[in-house]
Amino acid sequence: MADFALMRSNMVKNQVLPEKITNSCLIEALSKIPRERFVPRQLARIAYMDENFPFNKGRVLLRPALFARLLQALNPMPSSKILYIGGGTGYGPALLGQMGPQVIALDSEDILTQEADHLLAEIDITTVEVVLGPLAEGWEAEAPYDKMMIEGSIDFIPQSLLSQLKEGGEIIALRYRKEEGNDAIKCVKKEGNLITISLFDAFAPRLEGFHKTKAFVF
Repeated sequence: MADFALMRSNMVKNQVLPEKITNSCLIEALSKIPRERFVPRQLARIAYMDENFPFNKGRVLLRPALFARLLQALNPMPSSKILYIGGGTGYGPALLGQMGPQVIALDSEDILTQEADHLLAEIDITTVEVVLGPLAEGWEAEAPYDKMMIEGSIDFIPQSLLSQLKEGGEIIALRYRKEEGNDAIKCVKKEGNLITISLFDAFAPRLEGFHKTKAFVF
């Protein structure tokens, strides 16, 4: 029988901490949340591999070290309201929920939102609300948000998301760049516009609904 607690400990020690992750609440969440529960049961033994874990329709569960770097860049506070775009089966939202913020986990796939609802209830994460809708439209009903996290690579940030973000709020995402390669970015809302800061090189598949037709930023 697989020792998932040991796998989780090794993930933190060997994959996460070498990436200079110092946020103690994040480290605790990574140590507690059972990543193996958020993948198909027959694949649980490889849930802690050091690479993106594929789901269907090009969606992935981001590899642990990348997840950790993105969430540390997001720097969630217990008082934050966060829109998590591309929540999948709920692992990323569960990590944030464990850290204390109010999280709205949005996904466009009904099967994923149903699974996320089920799993979050099983592990008793009560600070996450799972919602179903088009990813690029955000979730107006709970706006405005202090922060947003987009789990996947995008060509642009649409006006709909900008309008739901508080002034001074931040978006953490992965930017698709055909020639230069993908990178993780932080976008900060200043006077109604977004200032984009490149953080580090990173890869994830492109998210549906964020392919460039007309760009707002970048």
